[in-house]
Amino acid sequence: MKEHIMELLEMLIFAGVCAIIAVTVKAKKESILALTQNYIKKAEIAVQGSNMGAEKKKLVCTWLEAAGVKVNTWLSTAIDKIVKKLNESEAWALTEAGEKNE
Repeated sequence: MKEHIMELLEMLIFAGVCAIIAVTVKAKKESILALTQNYIKKAEIAVQGSNMGAEKKKLVCTWLEAAGVKVNTWLSTAIDKIVKKLNESEAWALTEAGEKNE
């Protein structure tokens, strides 16, 4: 009986550790995505002109790497998704351009 209780306690501790790790990873990803979105908006202002998406993405990746964030496949895909979402709301670029002129 004592062994079963110890096993149960070990499993509960392991589950707790896994939950803490999951929450930490999620928070880290959310902060990286927020930073990425901020850099995307800044790149939109810094690089003017149409068909400059690749140049803007390169700039965002450079800024992320300088901030200590490795741009892997997951993040590269996330950048594309963020840009797509922002482009679907078209007005975001006009808002950013207006902030630049103020």
